[in-house]
Amino acid sequence: MNTTYRDILLHLTDDPRSKAKIDAALGLARRFGSHLIALYTLPPPVMPYYTGEFIPTEFIQKQVDEAQAVAKATHAAFEAAAKREGVAVEWIESEWPALDAVSVYGRAVDLVLVGQPDPEPTDSAPQAPGLSVLPHELALRAGRPILGLPYAGNLPAKLGENILIAWNGSREATRAVHDAMPFLLGAKSVTVYGINADRDRGTPGADLARHLARHDVKVEVSNTVVSDIEVGEALLSAIADRSADLLVMGAYGHSRLREMVFGGVTETILDSMTVPVLFSN
Repeated sequence: MNTTYRDILLHLTDDPRSKAKIDAALGLARRFGSHLIALYTLPPPVMPYYTGEFIPTEFIQKQVDEAQAVAKATHAAFEAAAKREGVAVEWIESEWPALDAVSVYGRAVDLVLVGQPDPEPTDSAPQAPGLSVLPHELALRAGRPILGLPYAGNLPAKLGENILIAWNGSREATRAVHDAMPFLLGAKSVTVYGINADRDRGTPGADLARHLARHDVKVEVSNTVVSDIEVGEALLSAIADRSADLLVMGAYGHSRLREMVFGGVTETILDSMTVPVLFSN
């Protein structure tokens, strides 16, 4: 069982939340003694619809130069912050689409950190390919635990002191719990939270709670029944009611297409996350 994260991959790009993500990643790397890898994906040039077939070379070069300047400034800020924190880091730049780059590089680390896309973008310029669904698709493609950082709000100084586990006994939820063990071991409180549990099978979180207690995790079990709201909305309410600062959950018990069409817990949480979410598939 994994009791620490030896290496962490942080995805960065041209994003106003870069500093917040860097600070969060460095805090985790220092806490777990991790080697931190920053993967910066360069956005491709944007081709306006009105340019027609002819696109001046200088138009493209200007965008490339601007993107590289932002990458250089972000790199400098990352290295300076890492030096202050005493964290071992490395920097990778990639021209691949973000989803491809993070999926590939993420398979050789213990934990992948990505930011939630802006849920209400106001910029008329299109996002780089894959960014709008990055956490969603990584859950299915990366093969590693993903820590999604919310777009809005301040991240807690010490992430994971009060953890809520969304538990339904599934393979995906089981994987997420064990991937989150380094957080669980250091938490002040952990709640195994079941919604609409099958009473004929007993309390579904009781066995998990006993297992975690054997690892000296401070854990309790809570179950609730909801009928008038969706499960994802009930989880968001539980996070607020319990002042949780980290949600641990399995991702996509059904196919992503089905969840997109009919609705699902994973889509609801990743679209509306209020705290960091560690999820696995």
